[in-house]
Formats: sequence, structure tokens, C-alpha cells
Amino acid sequence: MTHSTTHSDFVSEPIKGFKRSVEELDPSYVMDGVARGTGSLARHTVGGIVDSASLLTETFSKNMAVLTLDRKYAQRRDRFKVISGTNTTFVGGVESGVGKLLRGVAEGVIGVVRAPMRGAEKRGVEGFAKGVGKGLLGLVVKPVIGISDAATDVMVGVKGSLEGVGNKAKKGSANQSQVRPRRAFYGRDRRLKPYVFVDAISAAIMMRTRLGGDNYLSHVDMGGRVAILSVKRFLLLGDDGEQQLLIKLKNIKRIDLRRVPKSGGGSEWGVLIFLKTARNNGNEVEVVTTPDKGIAKDICAKIQQGITLLD
Repeated sequence: MTHSTTHSDFVSEPIKGFKRSVEELDPSYVMDGVARGTGSLARHTVGGIVDSASLLTETFSKNMAVLTLDRKYAQRRDRFKVISGTNTTFVGGVESGVGKLLRGVAEGVIGVVRAPMRGAEKRGVEGFAKGVGKGLLGLVVKPVIGISDAATDVMVGVKGSLEGVGNKAKKGSANQSQVRPRRAFYGRDRRLKPYVFVDAISAAIMMRTRLGGDNYLSHVDMGGRVAILSVKRFLLLGDDGEQQLLIKLKNIKRIDLRRVPKSGGGSEWGVLIFLKTARNNGNEVEVVTTPDKGIAKDICAKIQQGITLLD
């Protein structure tokens, strides 16, 4: 999974839980979504680090195996190469790693005796001398390769355990009993109001977006999308958690509500956000569209509330 996909999970999973929680009036779904999103970010961040580290150690081992000048050893090592991370656990990785470490030490010790004998059989005294040098080189290098292979297997085991936890979380999330999300605090002075379930969910989602760190103000559920306002900014999130629009409230000159044409014909309601200065893309007006006039009016009211509070 790519880096961007991982961060999308961090936001999209809570949004999916938000929608289902609102539909079924059950807070457990949004809490499951928060847990899945956070778990996905943690697993793939650690997994990416482990992948990079294991690639480095495996490359190091492969290059060192060439330096031993022992072709048969390199072939034997290939047969016991890196374990698969699909069904490997941390314990399995440690067990495999210890085995390869011991094998590396044993190969080094055996090579000290075997290499001179083979050299003598092939080329007499000259072969014996070369065999001694080859054996001593292997005595130093092969245990080092064993250590590197062991480290690789341990890291593969770590990744396998993380992926196993992720799969179990997906299977068992529906059966988990969760507490309700933390209540929302509103505005610059973080006012306390009676508990509102959907506001609590929206505030929790906000902290996982680029609005994180701002004080929560309000939100508008647009069906497939969610508009969230902090005391400083307006953010429109798509149904898969991607950021579609982010505007600082202090940069809004005025807002207007009117019918706007649709690309496929017909029209829908548009919230026109007129800006004090053009954005980097050259736009002086941004439009948030919706087929529902009530939702459009609600967005206008919430944005106007934010602008008023700035004054």
C-alpha cells in the first residue's frame, strides 16, 4: 500500500464509520473506524520501515556471500533464503533468524577445516595455502552474514505480526464493544454544550485532517461528503476521506447561494465562496455544489457563522 493510501485510510475509515453510526444510531461503528484508520497508519508506517531495513540487510548479506569466494556456500544459503512474511509471526521470525545465525557460525567453523582440504586435493600445497586463506575469510564473514540474515528474518516476522493484527482487527471489529466518542467543545473558548453524537464524531474526524489543532466549530453532513468548519478554516472531505477544498475563513469576502449548471445538463444548488485574493490556482471563487437546497443553505449559514466569529 502506498504512502498516500495509508493516510487516506487514516481519514476515510472514520468517515465510513461516521456514516454508518448516523444511519444506525450506534457509536460503535465510528469508534471502529477510528481504530481501523489509526491501526492502518501505524501498521503501514512500521511496515514501510521494516521493508526498507530488511531490503538493506538482505542486500548486504548477498554481497557478503560473494566475498566469501565459496560458491557452494552461496548456493546453500539461497536454499534457506528469506522467509515469507505472509504467514510469519514475530516468534517465527526469531526462530528462523536464530537458526540462520547458528548456521552462519557453523559454516564459518567448518570452512576453516574444509577449504584447506579441498584446496590441497585440487592443487596441492598452493591449493592448501589458498584454502587456509579462504577458510579464515569465511570464519569472519559467514557469521556476519548469519547475523544479517537473522535480522532480516526478525523484521519479516515483525511485519507478518503487524499484518496479522490488521487482519484480525478487520474480522473482529464488528464484534467489539466501544464507548461513545468524546464530546465536542465549540468555538474559540471551547464552550461545553449538551452532548451531540454527530458533532462528537465530526470533531474526532477533524483532528485527523489538516484542521487538526484548530478548535471545532460545526459540520454539515452532505450525504457522500462532509463539510467541517474550525474557528479558522473550512474543509470539504470526499466520501473516501480525500481533501476536496480547504479555505481560510479570513480569506472569504462573501458567500452566495444560487442555482449553477451541471456538467451533464440541468442544474443544482451551489454555494459560491468569493475570495479576497485569488488562490494559487487562479480561482477567485470556489463552488460547493449539492442537489439539496437545505444542505446548501446550511453550509452558507455555517460559513457565515465562522466569518462572524472572526470579527
